[in-house]
Amino acid sequence: MVSLLPQTKKICSIEINAEGIAFACAQNSEITACSFTPCKDNIQLKQCLMDVVLKNNLKKTTCNWVLHPDQYHLTLVNTPNVPQFEYKNAVRWQVKDIISYPLEDVAIEIFYRDDLEKRPKKIYVVAAQSSFLQKTIGVIKECHLQPTAIDIREFAIRNLVTNLVPENELVGFLDITEESCLVVIVQQNRIQFVRQVPLGINKIKTDNYNELTNELQRSFNYCSSELKQTIPAMFFLPPSAYINPDIAQNIAKILGKEMAVLNLQKMLRFTTPISPETEAHCWAAIGGVLRK
Repeated sequence: MVSLLPQTKKICSIEINAEGIAFACAQNSEITACSFTPCKDNIQLKQCLMDVVLKNNLKKTTCNWVLHPDQYHLTLVNTPNVPQFEYKNAVRWQVKDIISYPLEDVAIEIFYRDDLEKRPKKIYVVAAQSSFLQKTIGVIKECHLQPTAIDIREFAIRNLVTNLVPENELVGFLDITEESCLVVIVQQNRIQFVRQVPLGINKIKTDNYNELTNELQRSFNYCSSELKQTIPAMFFLPPSAYINPDIAQNIAKILGKEMAVLNLQKMLRFTTPISPETEAHCWAAIGGVLRK
């Protein structure tokens, strides 16, 4: 069991998606509460979140919000030829083709795969709709939580896997859903590579892994040749309703990698055990409470 959780201060994390609210709370090195609340209507979001706050006595609790992948875009771009403090403004025009709202309504964040002491060749750009972020933060505050950070799923993944391997060792993660596969490579608490592959479980059902594994191998080849990044030998997969050990092992065999499904209840201490269904719904929210 890894001691990753806050020692004394209570902190909670939420992920809001089309199905509902995933929630996790940590204190005294334990996950003290974890649940999923169905809430398919945005109009009901405030009431659903307030119910979570009241049920778990969370008023005035620090809160990290982990964005669901449907709520942002992430892309890798060449570093603009401007001073570092101008990067955010310089990359705005590069996201105009991947967003469906006015450029004036975009919120930009960037992060680097390289050491900041040297000029990075490429940077990752996160784009989200500013008005949506502000509206949801308003709801979170109205529910008496204290939002302190907005993260993306890739950061939650980094938080979960960074301590599962020895220091300096690379580790990978595949988040496979029905329609897509998110590839994340992490080293020393830094994300080294991210790619969203538009193929998932549904494709496995029709072509017996071929197209998905070929696309994953192409991602690895690009990572090696263009980014000069070593590919890890070990990949983890999230607790999921879609993934079972057979699927994980079949993909591992084809790619020549070790793969394992995360068992969060072996990694972390829970005050009360949670069901596999709750673990599958809430793993990203749990990653959010590991934020440092």
